Amino acid sequence: MKKTIFISAILLAFAFSKAEARSLDYIVGGYFYTELSPYGTWIEIDNGIVVWRPTIMHTSWSPYRVGRWVWTLDGWYWDSYEEFGYITYHYGRWFYDDYYGWLWYPDYEWAPAWVEWRYDNDYIGWAPLHPYAVFSISIGIHFSNVYYTPYNHWHFVTFKHFCDPYVYNYYVGPEYRYRIYNKTKYRTNYTYYNGRIQNRGVDFNYVKVRTGQEIKQRDIVRVRDSKEIINRSGNNNNEIRTLDLKRDELVRNDLKRMDVKKDNRRTSLDVSKVELNRNNTTSNIDKKNNNSINTRNIDKTNNKNNDVVRENVNKNNNIDKNNVKTDRNTEPKVDIKKNTREVNSDNKVKEQVKVNNDIRSKDQVKTNNNNKVKEQVKVNNDNRTKTPDVNVKRDTDVRNQNQVDKKKQVSVNTNTRKQQTEVKTNSNKQNVKINTDKKKVQVNTNRNNSVNKNERKVQTDGTTSKDKSSGRRR
Repeated sequence: MKKTIFISAILLAFAFSKAEARSLDYIVGGYFYTELSPYGTWIEIDNGIVVWRPTIMHTSWSPYRVGRWVWTLDGWYWDSYEEFGYITYHYGRWFYDDYYGWLWYPDYEWAPAWVEWRYDNDYIGWAPLHPYAVFSISIGIHFSNVYYTPYNHWHFVTFKHFCDPYVYNYYVGPEYRYRIYNKTKYRTNYTYYNGRIQNRGVDFNYVKVRTGQEIKQRDIVRVRDSKEIINRSGNNNNEIRTLDLKRDELVRNDLKRMDVKKDNRRTSLDVSKVELNRNNTTSNIDKKNNNSINTRNIDKTNNKNNDVVRENVNKNNNIDKNNVKTDRNTEPKVDIKKNTREVNSDNKVKEQVKVNNDIRSKDQVKTNNNNKVKEQVKVNNDNRTKTPDVNVKRDTDVRNQNQVDKKKQVSVNTNTRKQQTEVKTNSNKQNVKINTDKKKVQVNTNRNNSVNKNERKVQTDGTTSKDKSSGRRR
């Protein structure tokens, strides 16, 4: 019995290791592995999640740094000058790990650039979208987990240098990023049109006005061979070449062996919150136009092997539940592989239900507001109809009171005028009396003066006659 249990446990471990290896190959994708291996290292960070790390890099390097911005029919396109840019800036997401540095998380939906924007009247900036950022046709960009890009991951330039072919020479210094980050506003504007994801970012007309330059729209030429991509040198031709392959071609893996570095270090990325590669958000849309992105093909042999593994697990669980412990976390992987289309349809239904709920909630809020307005109007009308007499009486009382106040004011003014007149009259009388008295005094004074003069004259004349008579006597 013990031997049977031991052998079954070994078989289970071998079967699960194979299943894990298949899932690892399935997530990475053979095309990405082959094209990017010369320029970096593939690293398994958690349960078959494989990411890519570039081999360069000096300490100041970051994604979306060496290249230029070009306006195209699909919006703002990042024309990279780096050898690996034709893949890593149009597919997948970038995130910063405290130990490894910048890592690229694979995904198979193409876009002109996967970035978020900030801007004001003077500066415009961009930063790589995190793996938590997911694109949905009905919503656009939404985040599966709360995340805010640090200010030191942003590139800021003035508008006049935004479309410069050497924009990387004009980035704002690290010491100024925090201040600019705080005064700018956030924006993402991703749409889906004609089977393509478009990055509208900051409005084209706004950028054109702020730059004060003529921005020429360039044509995108889609190629299927990376050797045909000639834009790595940053040429100024009117064409931009970009890789355009179906999802099946990117996911398909014909390799016998993949050299992936496995490390036990914990990453800062919460893999359970990442929704990339779990469903195809743009599948099953507009199939008649044959422009939608195809879902991944699942190998039938892998499905058969996974069914065998599931049967073995069930049998061993029935043999001895206490001694044999199965890894439950592997079951969802098998179910996801087998029922990818069902999961996609469920997610689509959930998104539609969410949109419908939002519409219903908005309609409900609008209805409630309308009802509140109607109730308020009714209350106002009732108040007007219930208290007309009170209002009329109040108005009458106010008018009467005003008339009384006016009469009082008139009487007060009249009394004041009388008092002022009396005071003025009395003052005039006093002045007249004073003047009369002064005149009388003056007259008396004049009289006295004239009498005195006469007396003096008489005296003088008498003295003179006496003098003459004495002379004669002599």
